[in-house]
Amino acid sequence: MSWLYDERIVTALFLALIVATPAVAIAGGAVHHRLAHGLPRRTWVLWIVLALVGPLNYGFWRLYNLIEDHWGLDRVEPLLINFAFFIFLGVAIGLVLRFLLRPAPADSERPPRDTEKP
Repeated sequence: MSWLYDERIVTALFLALIVATPAVAIAGGAVHHRLAHGLPRRTWVLWIVLALVGPLNYGFWRLYNLIEDHWGLDRVEPLLINFAFFIFLGVAIGLVLRFLLRPAPADSERPPRDTEKP
C-alpha cells in the first residue's frame, strides 16, 4: 500500500499518462471514424479532450506539488489556493466544453436569409 503514498510512483504514472492518453485517443478516434464512416464535430471534440487529459493531469499534479511544497501540507493557505484553482478550472473547462459540444441549430431555428438585393 506504500505505493499510494510514494510521490515518485504517482509521478511516473502521470508521466505514462502523458504518452498513453494521446495514443489511445488517436487510435480510438481513428477506429471510431472508420467504423462510423465519419464523425460529427462533437465526437472529435471528445476524442481531443481525452487526448489532452494525460498531459493536463501531469501539469496540474506539478502545480499542486509546487503549492504544497512551498507552504506545506499542514497549512490552510495551500488548501484554499488549490480549492479556488480547481473550482475555477472546473467552471472554465465546463463552459468551454458546453460551448464546443452545443448542438448545431436546426434549419428551422435559423433566421431566414434575405435573398432580395436592393
